Amino acid sequence: MANIPSELVAAFRGAARPLTSEEAAGLLPVLASVLERCETAWPGVRLAPATFAAHLGQHTPAGEPPAQALAALHCEDLYLALAAVEGQRAALDALESTVLLPAGRAVRRVEDSEAFVDEVLQLTRLRLLVEEGDRAPRLTEYAGRGPLRRWAEAVSLGIALSLKRRPERTTALDDAVLAADLGAADPELEHIRHRYRPAFRAAFAEALAGLSPRDRNLLRLGLVQGLGVESLGALHQVHASTVSRWMAKAREALLEHTREGLARRLALNTSQLDSLLRVLNGSLEVSLASLLKKD
Repeated sequence: MANIPSELVAAFRGAARPLTSEEAAGLLPVLASVLERCETAWPGVRLAPATFAAHLGQHTPAGEPPAQALAALHCEDLYLALAAVEGQRAALDALESTVLLPAGRAVRRVEDSEAFVDEVLQLTRLRLLVEEGDRAPRLTEYAGRGPLRRWAEAVSLGIALSLKRRPERTTALDDAVLAADLGAADPELEHIRHRYRPAFRAAFAEALAGLSPRDRNLLRLGLVQGLGVESLGALHQVHASTVSRWMAKAREALLEHTREGLARRLALNTSQLDSLLRVLNGSLEVSLASLLKKD
């Protein structure tokens, strides 16, 4: 790191407030020292030096000499956050162990259950690392003014408290959509719909609750929030094809467990039961969105 090119200063100056010649002259050794500390703190994580210098320039407060302002920033955390947003595996692993794992311990103060903590951390990863509409990943907003661990903990606790405030109820399925799928022209299926609707709803909700937290969250993020497999793959640090297989297995498990739940509740013949399962399969996305959607 001893021969850091002077372009680093140009990158920093291009993103920061205007600097005096005196400030710029003393900046190069400061940037060199910061970069060396960051690379030592996160082995295996590497950012282009000029890219990180510009990132530091964006977040260095005005009103004080840049060297002094940089000393007050949590530069190592800024380095990790930027590398994680870029999708570097080593950075994502470090974020998980040093930031999200401690955040999970804080979430347990809201509710001490594995399912709840897993759901909150999944949503935290989504918020930190994935674009939401026109909004960049939230991790890009981290400015280094405090420890990244505490900043992410605040995000997780906000999500946890929001989940706790939502009404504890299961949202009803969309009757009109399911009626259309069943087909009003078929009197037998119409009869099944009216007679067995409560059992269908109960079996479906039971099957959904029986899925693993990961599978429930995958279906929620994919079907309710509209995330594609590429985004979900980045969130879980796996290839998009792996996410596709996970989601397919989750849907298959949901159908099979719904069948089992209906069989326990109803005295239907095989033909009638298969008819209900065909309806479920045809309207699965609508049904899942309805059951998983949060207020």
